[in-house]
Amino acid sequence: MKEPVRVERLDEATLSGLESVLRAACGMVLASSVRRSLGTALTRAAESQGMPTPDFLQRLLARDTAAVEAFIGYAVIGETYFFRHPEQLRELGRLASQHLGPFLVWSAGCASGEEPYSIAMTLVAAGMNPEHIRVVGTDVSGRALERARQATYSSWSVRRMEPTLERRFLTLTPESVSVPQEIRARVELRRHNLVTDPPPVSGAHAVFCRNVLIYFPPEIIPTVLQRLVLALAPGGWLFVAPAELPFTKGLGLEEREVDGMPVLRKPLLSDKAAEQRASARAVRSTPLRVVSRAPSPLRRVSPPARGTPVPPTPVPSAPAEGRVAASASPTVSASSSVQDIVEQALAAARAGKHERAEELARLAARELSPEAYLLLAMVYEGRGDVQGAVTAVRKALYLEPQLAIGHAMLVALYGQLGQPDEAERARRNALRALEGLDDEHVLRGVETMTAGGLRRVLVPGVKMGKSGAR
Repeated sequence: MKEPVRVERLDEATLSGLESVLRAACGMVLASSVRRSLGTALTRAAESQGMPTPDFLQRLLARDTAAVEAFIGYAVIGETYFFRHPEQLRELGRLASQHLGPFLVWSAGCASGEEPYSIAMTLVAAGMNPEHIRVVGTDVSGRALERARQATYSSWSVRRMEPTLERRFLTLTPESVSVPQEIRARVELRRHNLVTDPPPVSGAHAVFCRNVLIYFPPEIIPTVLQRLVLALAPGGWLFVAPAELPFTKGLGLEEREVDGMPVLRKPLLSDKAAEQRASARAVRSTPLRVVSRAPSPLRRVSPPARGTPVPPTPVPSAPAEGRVAASASPTVSASSSVQDIVEQALAAARAGKHERAEELARLAARELSPEAYLLLAMVYEGRGDVQGAVTAVRKALYLEPQLAIGHAMLVALYGQLGQPDEAERARRNALRALEGLDDEHVLRGVETMTAGGLRRVLVPGVKMGKSGAR
């Protein structure tokens, strides 16, 4: 059989053309790390249509409908897993347990289906009558929806699921896990474009749209959010990813804190005062500018031997004397960005000013900065509060689950706590987060480290040289 022609490396003009196709079709703008995968997506989409890649590319750039639909299925990456952001699902279960009668939830951008199935499981576990549960899962990718309908997954999709729920709601085999019919019957899957289509439901008691808004350009996000809110019944709840909360300012939604993170509620029709107060707060509280990357806080950590605690990871050492003096008295102005505040907090930590570092890191954490939580973890660890450091890192990972440096920090912290199984799990998660990244890719965090450097630290049996990881 002739090997298909692969076009893995695309020139800038072709990449821009492919991005234009995606934006016109579903409003999405891809992050730079995802943009590099368009060549692979193009080849796989061409193979799925039985066409040579150059011919498929020509049809795609001409906006052929079948070609565009096939390309979306491979280019729109829907990385998800069961019971993602479990705090939000626990809150949904608590709310549902107080409800009588039918209960409708929309899972927008549901990808391969783990989220809507998790929602249905949560509602059943909360004691709701299964006949009252209706979960509508939608996605722009027909390929993702087909996977969702098959409802069969690898063990990686249940990596964060509690064992009791896994045993209760999933059918397990050595090769796969599958969702039983009684749960699948509660979930309806539909094709839907969040940018161009009206809401597929109305009067929903909850809407989930998590880790989807970040793919849209800023001018489109308000329109998408308005449609999500329109789908809610008065008093209904909107669940977005923590990193997407700043986008919801100005919508007149009420905020409620759950496990340290806010969830959003559409005001009741009679509660005009609450709506006005929420709008006033949105006008007053302009969010700090969120930056895409700051350097990372990973110290050199070695993978744990089974049963062997990992040695403590120190707070960063103080820099040269002149630099400490220059940043010994950090000031924060109203125009300071999150990156500015994190850098000042890091300078304070290096100078041994842990209280000031914590104060600044907490200020940045209000804007849901993963880097701020990593820095708080460093401060806690420097005080000997290893469990507090673990909690802070887990909050960073709640905001950014693919934060490789956060997972790697847990390797060392769990080692100090004498929990080798958790340390090994964190090591594997860190390596998975590095998959597909070039060795020279600079990782997000608080101090600079490359993907290749972190891999060398984490791979069992590989010891660091004197220079350590770059």
